[in-house]
Amino acid sequence: MSQDQNNQNKMKKYQIIIIVIAALIILGVAAFFIIRGTQDDADTATLQTIGTVDTDEVTDAVSATTFQIGMDDVVATVNGENVTGSDVLVYYEQMLSYYGEPDTDYVELYYSIAMEQAITMKLISLTAAEMGLDQYTDEELAELYATSDSEWQYALDNYVSYNLEETDETTDADREAAYADAESYYALLGYTKETLRESYLENETYERVKAALCEDVTVTDDEVQAYYDDAVAADQEAYEFDIDAYESQMLMYQYGYADEEPWYRPEGYRYIKNILLAVDDDLMTNYTDLVARYEEQMDDEEAGDTTDEDAQDVVTAEDIDAAKAAIIASVQTEIDEINAKLAEGVSFDDLMTEYGIDTTMTDGTYPNGYEVSLASYGYVTEFISAAFSVDEIGDVSEPYVSEYGVHIIKYAGDVPAGPVELTDDLKSLIYDELYDEKCDDVLNAWHEASDIQYTGVIRSLEEIQADEETSAE
Repeated sequence: MSQDQNNQNKMKKYQIIIIVIAALIILGVAAFFIIRGTQDDADTATLQTIGTVDTDEVTDAVSATTFQIGMDDVVATVNGENVTGSDVLVYYEQMLSYYGEPDTDYVELYYSIAMEQAITMKLISLTAAEMGLDQYTDEELAELYATSDSEWQYALDNYVSYNLEETDETTDADREAAYADAESYYALLGYTKETLRESYLENETYERVKAALCEDVTVTDDEVQAYYDDAVAADQEAYEFDIDAYESQMLMYQYGYADEEPWYRPEGYRYIKNILLAVDDDLMTNYTDLVARYEEQMDDEEAGDTTDEDAQDVVTAEDIDAAKAAIIASVQTEIDEINAKLAEGVSFDDLMTEYGIDTTMTDGTYPNGYEVSLASYGYVTEFISAAFSVDEIGDVSEPYVSEYGVHIIKYAGDVPAGPVELTDDLKSLIYDELYDEKCDDVLNAWHEASDIQYTGVIRSLEEIQADEETSAE
């Protein structure tokens, strides 16, 4: 790879890190919510593994770099007030807790982001004091600290339950030691009961300032409608004739990589309700093993990679059919009962509750049923086959075997193609989105109107990005 390509790749990496970390850097409260549930034995700190921290200077934890700043170094001023190295360290340590140690090349970038956070929090503090929003009654503080202390105790309990194996021989001393280790673990990550209280107070002050600055922000019904219309038009263009793209977006949403479902549905989807019957583990293991061996066998045959030994251990389609038949036979009593009750008029929904083990069918997650098409990615092929084995709405399928058990499905209806309905819930979602956008504009203007001066001890994000762009040319 050429030096020019290396520079371009490095620049792209800087841009990605700046965008992602700057977008995700959050107050200590939210970071603590993540950290409190991430312990494992490999990286859990104990009293024996915690070293001392040098508080005379702020240094990065990557030994290969010499980048460092002093605790008293002034890195910036905000409306004439100093932001020091000690202020930066607070947010730098939060970043380490949340994201882990940076590569050597990006230590200064981490410090720069921490500096921007310290500047913002200094500006919030000054604004809160100016507007009288930093004053709390004893009752307000007590309520805030009660919430914070509850989260702290939850974190300690979570650590201990994960790391202390309770037995009949576990003593109070063992538990006390485990809780001491828990406090040491969180201290190493920059959290104590008091610092968490401070984070809660800081977060509440920020919310007060934000509410005051954005008190005149309004969102009209026409703006909500326009947002909806634009989003529907964009999704119609993307998905109306491209089910694969729609399915990909749905999977992204289901796995948390997209914020929302598409707002336009293509044709060809059915609402499918599912009674999933549990199957004996041995029968299921035999079936899935046969299927896996059969698929591997087909792949080998296609590649011409078979041996005489393979031929002696061949799996046939008949073997798989026999395994399926054994599974069906094992739950035939339940199948007969379900069919009999359906004939008597018992609702399919009631039978899902009585017989099914698919909890998402009964917990309200999919009140109308799963949305299934012949091109669906998120379902096993046996389930899709069952979903399209019947022709009329209201029809119930024969039993189908998959790796999850035995499916009896009902064709509950057709998913309407076209725009999603603009419900009150969706209106509220759009309203919040537009409000946040407008409020962000207000906060950005507030930030830009402030007198922020950098001293050069740490380069600003803009300086880092500009320097990287120059070196990439």
